[in-house]
Amino acid sequence: MAAIETEVHATVSGDRPRSRLLLAQRIKPQRDRAMIRALLRVLGVAFADVEIIAPVEAPIDVGFRQAQFHIRELGDHPRGCAWQAQDKQLHQARTLADRGDLRHPAVEMDLTVGISQITAALAEHAAWYGARCVGLDALVVVDEHSCVLAPPAPAPEIGALALQGWRSVSVLCPPSGMVLYATSNAPAFLRMVTGRLLRQWDEIETLFARVKH
Repeated sequence: MAAIETEVHATVSGDRPRSRLLLAQRIKPQRDRAMIRALLRVLGVAFADVEIIAPVEAPIDVGFRQAQFHIRELGDHPRGCAWQAQDKQLHQARTLADRGDLRHPAVEMDLTVGISQITAALAEHAAWYGARCVGLDALVVVDEHSCVLAPPAPAPEIGALALQGWRSVSVLCPPSGMVLYATSNAPAFLRMVTGRLLRQWDEIETLFARVKH
């Protein structure tokens, strides 16, 4: 997420004496906006930067048109985790994914386990926010060095996500993304692409960047 880091560095270069906690709180809206830019781009949604609004009152992290995104980040995972492959396999998968060959066997990974982890990652948030989840569009962002997304087979785990009460749940693993499920009340741009692995933006260097005017 080099674009995020560049933007953040330019904003906070004069604030080095501040604690890391205060710094993280200050830069969070910038990171959140950048992640929504990336999601919209991989889904093929045209947008203007002014439409991406953050910060917003909790539990909403980012507002975009009718969408109310609640963001959960998943960073590096232990070796052997289902989000990772063996080094050689992962390297082959990334090479093929970069070519756009997302259906090669080397790219196919068991996303069913991944969905279980997404469900677990969101469970605490769902329990905390309760009924407020009904109007939230959850986005789980997986560190781009940790996974390669592949189209999942129908899985009961998606039903577990729905039981948590979210209006929609999406996952972003640059350079790909997917809307795992969306209710009938979710924004149309999420409903229309549910269940499809998408990669509508080929320039990873600008995936998170602000829109240039």
